Amino acid sequence: MRLPRLAAMALLCALPAAAGAEAVVAGADGLAGAAARIAGAAKGIEAARGVLEAASGTPEEVAALGRAIEAYDAALSVLRDGVAEAAGREQAIGVDLSDRRQEISRLLAALETMSRTPQPAQAMHPLGPIGAAQAAAMMSHLTPALQEQASKLTDELTSLQAARKLRTEGEMSLHAGLATLTSAQERLSEAIARANPGQPGPESPSATMLARDALTLTDLAATLARSASAAPPASAPPDGPSPYAWPVDGTVLRHYNEPDAARVRHPGIVLAASPFALVSAPADALVRYAGPFLEYGYVVVLEPDPRTMIVLAGLAQLRVETGAPVRRGELLGVLGGRTPNVEEYVMLPDSETGTEAGETLYIEVRRDRGPIDPEPLFARDNR
Repeated sequence: MRLPRLAAMALLCALPAAAGAEAVVAGADGLAGAAARIAGAAKGIEAARGVLEAASGTPEEVAALGRAIEAYDAALSVLRDGVAEAAGREQAIGVDLSDRRQEISRLLAALETMSRTPQPAQAMHPLGPIGAAQAAAMMSHLTPALQEQASKLTDELTSLQAARKLRTEGEMSLHAGLATLTSAQERLSEAIARANPGQPGPESPSATMLARDALTLTDLAATLARSASAAPPASAPPDGPSPYAWPVDGTVLRHYNEPDAARVRHPGIVLAASPFALVSAPADALVRYAGPFLEYGYVVVLEPDPRTMIVLAGLAQLRVETGAPVRRGELLGVLGGRTPNVEEYVMLPDSETGTEAGETLYIEVRRDRGPIDPEPLFARDNR
């Protein structure tokens, strides 16, 4: 009765073929996308390395290092997406194979039984020649099904190995890229420190007194708005067609007047950004204040036009001084933090807040009589 048992086994294995086929196709498509991302990121990293090497010792070293860091950030972000995609595909294939463990075991057992059964014995049947002929006809249909299942299993295992290899190579590239990025960030900090030895804060005595007397960021901006102001650089009118650029590449963590964990409402927004993110001017403006303020670290208050004040709080290092004019996109300073390891870096987009390994920048905009919601004033995309 070997053949009927074998036939039943083969039928059980052949039934879930469609699900396995879909998994193989999806796996191949996903890996192709991940591979394309990783290959594109490699080109971006190579280009960023060229910018970084050219920055050394140049008169515009700070600006060149800033461009190199932005290029590295962009390339590593693409690489991170590719690694995450490969890891997700690897996990999906692994889960699929694990769920089908019993089916795969039956398939392997059936194939092993067929390989050990001599061809003459397969033709023998207790019902005689007619039973043998019927069994042979059944086997002629079942054998291709078994072979097809075995081929699909092989494809899935190949996809699993490819995903694992792609993830491993991508993580190695991330290790190297993050190390280079850390080195570039250190060079930028040193260059800023050379340009601003000792981080002296504001040079204007009046600005220092205003900062000392202010109790909140809103107070500081309001007091600066009431004080005498030199004419700021020309810029678009407050309600004009040119929106402000986001000062950092990040996401809004807390919206205007949204309560924080302590149920305190602030008349501004909080951006979640990566460690050591570069903070740039959102518009052509005059720096009305640049220095330490309360528990906010370094604060920069910009006046893009006589009606508006933009407050940026939470910087760890300053590039500008009080009274200096700045152009849109010019480096103001750097956020603090620590460089995440590869595991944290890969998981960062999927975290609940995006700030486990990141930093925050507080933005407040005051227009005329009081603070307003900053979000509608900023462009959807800086680049």
